[in-house]
Amino acid sequence: MLWKTRYGAGAVLTYRGLIDPLIYPLRPRIVTACRMLEVHQVLDIACGTGAQCRMLGRVGIQATGLDLADAMIEAAQSRGGPGTRYVQGSAYELPFDDDVFDACLFVLALHEHQEADRTVMIQEALRVMRPGGRLIVADFCEPVRPMLHVPWQVIRLIENTAGDEHNAGFRDFVARGCLDGLIERHGLTAANAMASHFGTIGIATVRR
Repeated sequence: MLWKTRYGAGAVLTYRGLIDPLIYPLRPRIVTACRMLEVHQVLDIACGTGAQCRMLGRVGIQATGLDLADAMIEAAQSRGGPGTRYVQGSAYELPFDDDVFDACLFVLALHEHQEADRTVMIQEALRVMRPGGRLIVADFCEPVRPMLHVPWQVIRLIENTAGDEHNAGFRDFVARGCLDGLIERHGLTAANAMASHFGTIGIATVRR
């Protein structure tokens, strides 16, 4: 494990009061993608407070949320939700057997890491997916004219206040071409691309 702890009770309050509401428009699109793919067992890696899992559970998809932070798992479990369960663990060493899930999700979870760590996380996600399973990645896409794009400038402001480690990952992610660059570097082929948040977040679906 490259790190042991990250987010505590204060971060839970920030997620509930700020991050979850800001991300909310993205979540129904993730649900739509999962329903179109007819997946039944989904792993949400770095699930935070479990908002995505709860939304998936409400439409009959069995959702497992994983997060490294005890505080996030406790917050997710306290909200409950049909068809959901939560596991504390590292995205670098997923505590699951091979070929377990129909799909794995990374919802704004990769940009805050360095490239070597992203590679490990993607490899682990692919390992726990069944043959023919789908990897769904939602993350940032830099617009053509970033300085004139107000939503992108808001994102940059939020990322700049998220802490040195997080911000370093974000800057590296952008420098390497954001979501499109990530997909290309890892030799993945994405289909059914969707966009959210005025084009600043893309959703790529990759078949194992």
